[in-house]
Amino acid sequence: MTGDLELCAAAFFRTVGKDVATTDEFVMEVSLGQKWMSPSEAKDLLKALVSAGVLEQRDGYLRPKADLSGIDVPLAYRPPKDLAKAPKKDVPAPSPKQDDGDMFPKLMDVAAGAGVQRREFIQECNRIQKRLDVDICAAALIVLRDSGVDISPYVEGVYGRISSSRVTPS
Repeated sequence: MTGDLELCAAAFFRTVGKDVATTDEFVMEVSLGQKWMSPSEAKDLLKALVSAGVLEQRDGYLRPKADLSGIDVPLAYRPPKDLAKAPKKDVPAPSPKQDDGDMFPKLMDVAAGAGVQRREFIQECNRIQKRLDVDICAAALIVLRDSGVDISPYVEGVYGRISSSRVTPS
């Protein structure tokens, strides 16, 4: 079974189209080229890949330690945000019966519990909300999903919030 780090390394090397890269190329491609994460997070990811033994770093060059060509990389692959971090703690699921209060503060707490900075979370939610013309809570679910959080416990609450706030034409 292929781990997340191996999948990420395979995706990177397929993207650059070669089997050797400099550390600077890695950081630039992961952060600016693919927009997977910030440059500092890309450096952390690089450290994680090297320390896990997925990549070999010698004389400023990176090479995969194993053959990555057999790994199936999904078409729109994006590594989980916490890939370079320590394993994240389980995010507590809300109680099955959701109250009708605003869901966005709850989703912000879930994001914070998953290690996503509040400011970054809100900015990304606003960006998605404007781009897709969706409710802020729907945008928050997208951001959480892209951050590797299981959103299934929150979908029903967000759906209820959106459907109850809809204005029906007269």
